[in-house]
Amino acid sequence: MLAIIYFIFFCLWIRKVAFFKDEHLSIKFIYVILIVKCLGCITYYWVYFCYYPAGFNGDSASTLHDAKVMYEALPSKPFDYLKMVLGLHSDADTDPLYEPYFTRIEKWGRADITSDFFLNDNRTPIRINALIMMFSFGSYAVHALVMIILSFIGQFAIYKAFKKYVRNKESLWALIIFFTPSILFWTSGILKEPIAIFLLGILIYVFFKIFINHQFTSKHIFIGFFSVLSFFILKPYILILTLIPLLVLALVHFFKPKRLALFYLLFFVVTYGAGALILKFIFNKDVIHTIVVRQNDFINLSKGGIFFINGEHYVRLDHRAVNQYELVDSAKQLYRIKPHTTLMYWNVKNLNDTTFVYDNKDTSLFRLVSSCSPSGSAISMHRLEYSIQSFTQLLPISFYNVLFKPFFYDSHSILELMASFENLLFILFFILCFIFKSKEKPDQSILWFCVFLVLTSFILIGLTTTVMGAIVRYRIPFIPFLLIIPLLYLDESVYHRFRLFRKKC
Repeated sequence: MLAIIYFIFFCLWIRKVAFFKDEHLSIKFIYVILIVKCLGCITYYWVYFCYYPAGFNGDSASTLHDAKVMYEALPSKPFDYLKMVLGLHSDADTDPLYEPYFTRIEKWGRADITSDFFLNDNRTPIRINALIMMFSFGSYAVHALVMIILSFIGQFAIYKAFKKYVRNKESLWALIIFFTPSILFWTSGILKEPIAIFLLGILIYVFFKIFINHQFTSKHIFIGFFSVLSFFILKPYILILTLIPLLVLALVHFFKPKRLALFYLLFFVVTYGAGALILKFIFNKDVIHTIVVRQNDFINLSKGGIFFINGEHYVRLDHRAVNQYELVDSAKQLYRIKPHTTLMYWNVKNLNDTTFVYDNKDTSLFRLVSSCSPSGSAISMHRLEYSIQSFTQLLPISFYNVLFKPFFYDSHSILELMASFENLLFILFFILCFIFKSKEKPDQSILWFCVFLVLTSFILIGLTTTVMGAIVRYRIPFIPFLLIIPLLYLDESVYHRFRLFRKKC
């Protein structure tokens, strides 16, 4: 009931806000979008709480559980609540908040070797949901509604930013943005994706306003800074992947180079190359090594196991070896692996070389990183190594995996089967748009912006992710930029033969 009341208030609010007024999308159609997103939320809830009940191992359930731990401090210890929400604490075990709160939080996590570039982004959604609890009172429906609203605002911002480049095809562009099945599904749960879509949408919208349309206002500048800073504590890699193409787009509009593809390519090579060198030799942060570690870590997790780490070694036990380790320090959550245990380990500074131990005699203490069963949707890939040859070999495979997987022949579940149907629809959409393409060339600056954004994001996701379920989720923010590429080419006269698209939605 509380969620329904908030939903009605939001519907009344958008009627009065100029941002949501559009000459192609009626207010009735916007309401239809919101209702469909609510149905998507119900579907997500049924899948992950009924069909695949995951308990606290599911992202939505664990996020709410962890947020509740924070929120419970508010009545009696409001300063503890504020410190946790605002991040005014340390990660040390000696921090006063560690024992009463952080030991009870399921997915708080700690910094690791990849945190310089792939921050542990579990904390930001937990903090956001701890704030939402001040007016949700723990209702899942209210938290889900907030995620629906955030993702809707971000999607609407992306729609408005690009709609002038798909003139007379705005209705189809809206259908792509809001009703692509994977986007609808993954932006309707209590996850990171709705927040990421929200930040991405407002970032692109205000960037276009400021640098493309030259509408310099304090409001746009403030929103831009807000989205950039928020990305740093949620998913900074999305910010980098998006900001570089946006900067090139702004330069293209300013300098108007003739060979746009070459201009984009050179800028990307120089920017990413220089950035990697500066980070390595000036800031002593090796982004290439980080990608290697990330990929190897994903391969390890996809095979399942119980993972431990200390300052020297990263250790894996078989996922069934639940009796082969013991907790020896409950305050610091430190474990010792029992003697004669079979395990494998990697040196933290070099995760390429695997060492197998069949009779463990190490008495070192370790921190438990994670425990999981083997993934049924793991993709078979060679381990990435710290070499140009290794990266060169895996680049095309990585892009292919993100673009086309899962497909029917490698689907192992209903969700993967549905994702396979969606990938088939993407392929058919590309084919039809290029068969019935317009004689006029699309805006080349926008075309190459989308091409390079999709290329870099898909390659990075493919390099660092070897599980199909994770790939489907991680590519969600970039799907609209993939599908606008064929839409730019589609002949509007062919498109308008369909009666559905002749009128305003």
